[in-house]
Amino acid sequence: YSGAVDNAGGVAQLLEVAEAFSRLGVRPKRTIVFMFTTAEEAGLYGARYYVEDPIVPLEKTVAVINLDWFIPWGRTRDMISITHGNTTLEDELERVLVTQGRVLNPDPSPEQGYFSRSDHYPFAEAGIPAIFAGTGHDYIGKPAGWGKQQEDAFIAQHYHKVTDEIRPDWDYSGAEEDTRALFMVGYNVAQSVTPPNWKLTTRYPELRQRWEQLRKR
Repeated sequence: YSGAVDNAGGVAQLLEVAEAFSRLGVRPKRTIVFMFTTAEEAGLYGARYYVEDPIVPLEKTVAVINLDWFIPWGRTRDMISITHGNTTLEDELERVLVTQGRVLNPDPSPEQGYFSRSDHYPFAEAGIPAIFAGTGHDYIGKPAGWGKQQEDAFIAQHYHKVTDEIRPDWDYSGAEEDTRALFMVGYNVAQSVTPPNWKLTTRYPELRQRWEQLRKR
């Protein structure tokens, strides 16, 4: 399958972020690893393999930013975070979105279990603060509910099907804005002395405990 939205779009976003970092001219204070994992749909095998045999020791890995798929339907006033409410990475993203005149909203469909279905999860499971966020539903110039209708139609008609192909009417402006926001989160984390952390109010206190154990190594 071509997987144009899921997840060639996410791969394209990550390539753009990597290129942007390469053009900074000054190396960030922290090392940044750009990783393209395989076999997510089969069981997150690529991400799990890296966690078991990392290039950078896990205890020195301060954050994971996951780009999975993009939404090619234009700009939104919001982003949605699948990992919302669990780490200070969401706070950083909210600060970045303010500069774009946007807001961050929680996952509207937690019953789908997306938190544990994408490549950030093996890292989070090991204790590393992780964020997985993408385009929201409040589309500029569209009526309320339009974005959710588009997403539902895509999932019903094209998700994990041969019809997930590039279309001539796609609007990449929202995906570009999301990419810029996540680039800035990565840049700010890379420049910060204080690493991200799990919140005391996280729904996964065991992951916070694993993070604390990692930091003690």
